[in-house]
Amino acid sequence: MIKIGSRKSPLAMRQTELVAEKLKKAFPDEEFEIIGISTKGDRQLDKSLQSFGGKGVFIKELEAAILSGEIQMAVHSAKDMPTELPDGLSIGAVIERGPHEDVLVCCGDTKIDFSDRMAKIIIGTGSIRREYQLKELFPNAQTKPIRGNIHTRLEKMRKGEYDAIVLARAALERLGITGFKIIPLDFVCAAGQGIIAVEIKAGAMEKYMQAINDEETYRSLIAEREFLSLSGGGCHAPVGAFAQAENNEIIMETFQVKNGKIIRRKMSDTNPLVLAHKMAEQSEGH
Repeated sequence: MIKIGSRKSPLAMRQTELVAEKLKKAFPDEEFEIIGISTKGDRQLDKSLQSFGGKGVFIKELEAAILSGEIQMAVHSAKDMPTELPDGLSIGAVIERGPHEDVLVCCGDTKIDFSDRMAKIIIGTGSIRREYQLKELFPNAQTKPIRGNIHTRLEKMRKGEYDAIVLARAALERLGITGFKIIPLDFVCAAGQGIIAVEIKAGAMEKYMQAINDEETYRSLIAEREFLSLSGGGCHAPVGAFAQAENNEIIMETFQVKNGKIIRRKMSDTNPLVLAHKMAEQSEGH
């Protein structure tokens, strides 16, 4: 029996099911069990992530369970993973990337004209990266913090606390959520957005990881995470990165705010680490 750890939120469980399905298809004679684990990030919904540890609060308990042997692997949204992992742990595999885009979500019967860039609206987001890009798009909008799982956020909007909220398209699609108005946003996404990653003890579970790993998605994630690390990005900094493999090359678009100035860049290279370093150096010399 191989035990796979997951946060208990509906989205996390669904993403873990997607990984388990791939494992069961590759190894039909083996048993896989999903173990739901409560994390600090899920329990403390009354505070901003920045106030008590940033994105790592969603995965520390899962990492402890891997190291103790309680579970053999843990499934995460790659964008929730800090750029530095604890000693002895690594990202063993990623499955094929889902949609990477951010979208603006509002109630289907809304009377607000979102084509009006000057609209005075209240938009919910817990991301500084999204805040800066929203201000470019809607200069008169008020951004208001929001926490909780996807359904909780949608319910807060339904009750009128927000005119719209920003969500990842991948989350909506994986949960099969419909009935809302969805407006695409031309944002640079968070590093790892739309990617489901499997964390393991370094060097362990190799045959399982090789069987489910999507190489193109993995290369893209390496580029994005390396750029994030070099840029000092995370929950505390407005940094975004989206990389895509095309033939032998990786093309990456990045977003940063430095000294109040928004910097967007797009470059390509055959090596994901070289690409990340080139883009970070360009940003330093902007």
